[in-house]
Amino acid sequence: MSNPNGNGEREAKEQDLQATEDSIRADLARLSTLEASKTMLAPDDPDVDTMSDEAVQLADGIARKTRAERELGRDLG
Repeated sequence: MSNPNGNGEREAKEQDLQATEDSIRADLARLSTLEASKTMLAPDDPDVDTMSDEAVQLADGIARKTRAERELGRDLG
């Protein structure tokens, strides 16, 4: 006999996986935009430092989300 909650749990994990993938793509797009914007500024422009801080935060978040994505994928496998 199958677990009636099993399908619901799987669907929830699939939704979590999709949301994580979407979030990673959005962060990557923002990171790409930041890096492109920084190339238009002088290296000593104070905005470069601000943008670099945001880029570091995005990259750290991408790394965390990618690890979570891997775990979700393993759970579904």
